[in-house]
Amino acid sequence: MRYIIYTFLTFTLIFSTLADAKDKQVKNPIGKKQAAHLVKKQYPGKLLKIQDSKKHYKIRVLQPKGRVLDVMVNKKSGLVKKGKN
Repeated sequence: MRYIIYTFLTFTLIFSTLADAKDKQVKNPIGKKQAAHLVKKQYPGKLLKIQDSKKHYKIRVLQPKGRVLDVMVNKKSGLVKKGKN
């Protein structure tokens, strides 16, 4: 019986530690300045607008040749994707 209790407590501690580690990753999202920096590295030009939503930033970029791009930056991962234009 003790073996079962010790095993249960061990698994409880392991899984609670893993859950806590995941929470810490979510609590450190990419900020607006970081998102703007990531976009400027991939898409040179003037940043016109930054819109904040729950999961991503939508950043509008005026490129040197006059084209306007909408770029999405994932808040959790920092992944930069070109939007629909």
